[in-house]
Amino acid sequence: MTRGTGQLCIALVAALFVGCDDPEAEDIELRPYHCPIWQCGFNAAEVNGRSIRELNLDGEPNEDGVRIVGFVAPAGLLGNYKLDFDGDELVARNARGAVLRGHQLIGATILVKKPGLLSLPLPITIVDYQEIDAWAAGAGAVPAYAMLYLDLDSLLGVRNVCNGDLLDVLATAATVIGGETYDLDDKTVQPGRDRWLTIACAGSAAAKMRLMNYGPHGDFDGEGHPASAAQRQATLKMITADYCGDGDSYTHNHTSLRWENSSGTVVSPGPWGLPEAIWGPGGALCLDATRLADADVACALPACDEFSLDDGEWATFLPD
Repeated sequence: MTRGTGQLCIALVAALFVGCDDPEAEDIELRPYHCPIWQCGFNAAEVNGRSIRELNLDGEPNEDGVRIVGFVAPAGLLGNYKLDFDGDELVARNARGAVLRGHQLIGATILVKKPGLLSLPLPITIVDYQEIDAWAAGAGAVPAYAMLYLDLDSLLGVRNVCNGDLLDVLATAATVIGGETYDLDDKTVQPGRDRWLTIACAGSAAAKMRLMNYGPHGDFDGEGHPASAAQRQATLKMITADYCGDGDSYTHNHTSLRWENSSGTVVSPGPWGLPEAIWGPGGALCLDATRLADADVACALPACDEFSLDDGEWATFLPD
């Protein structure tokens, strides 16, 4: 029954590509997304209004009560595969040591369950896999997945797990960060969560951090070492404009910004305008201009005259 439910999701997706006379139907296709969508996109991963941004491989519920209850390999593959991750990539493994990854996962279904004794498992089907370019110099490609779930109340009968400004339901809009989660209220890193994975949708702070090669499994220094948790937290604070370090953001989606990191691997193209701030893991070290012109920042920060990028992880600038 669960396999049939997952295959129904695949069938509904396939139906989007046939028997259509709409002259704009050719715009609906499986394709990777780059900026501005990955820079300005969708933010949250959810199923039927419940967050799946964090999921535990052992079936523990996340803060929204959603938990994994099963995994079904792509049609025709037997062997009792189980969902896992390898660094920042989804994989499926079985007891014989076989591993599915990348395009091999297309058609696989992750079964999740919402709170409630009578709730039925909800299938999340992986319908596409792409690799998108990282934003950091010398970094490898970033795996991205299109994940859909059944929603018969929606126009197409399915929804992408990434919500927000997503227009193409089939977009490869989710990337994965293994073994680490993030407190969205405090804008802090929660490292060392070995059996947890983060589903980071395009446009979210976690996805941008991953594209900048600050993920916990990346080769940040060119010698196989990832960025530190403190460096990642500084990155989250910078992306979200958490000047005071208390979790309050002073920005909105689609707000332009220029940035440069201390190692010189992530540098925005110009033109650059006024300096905004220098950033560390506790927020802004100094502040010259706010990202939003009318922002009323709740903390007092010094001007950046006596600070440089050597004092923090990031320097940010307003667009010219």
